[in-house]
Amino acid sequence: MPNPFLVASSLLLFVAAPAAAPAGVPDWKAVTLNLQQEQQRVTIQVPRVTITSSATIIVRRAPHVVEKKAKDCVKVQDISGFAGVNTQDSVDLVLRDGSLLRAKLGRKCQALGFYNGFYVKTNKDQKICAGRDSIRTRAGRSCDVEDFKTLALER
Repeated sequence: MPNPFLVASSLLLFVAAPAAAPAGVPDWKAVTLNLQQEQQRVTIQVPRVTITSSATIIVRRAPHVVEKKAKDCVKVQDISGFAGVNTQDSVDLVLRDGSLLRAKLGRKCQALGFYNGFYVKTNKDQKICAGRDSIRTRAGRSCDVEDFKTLALER
């Protein structure tokens, strides 16, 4: 006589075993699992920084700068980098010689859109000129350059 426990367990396995899906029908569990794995690959968690009362924060004061007259054009090759947005209507550039150049934008143009950098479409002369050229935000907004000013530390 066969073992009743063995017969019952084999019947249970046979009944509980999943049936094969018909051809052409996607396995939705596998598709869902695959989508979840894709989402996990691109999720980045940035922890919140908490400042305790015992932490000391030292804030450096920005040096006071004075705007001085500059040339109307600057060579694209002379621009080394983007220093940031410090006023509502201008963008600060770093030149190869280490000096700072401020590009004044039109009054209708908010400089805050340039916090992440910008694009320049150069002409044949490879220069950006005030009153002629414009710079474009990474989002696509275009602003005319009205004037250039050199920045010097206040004495």
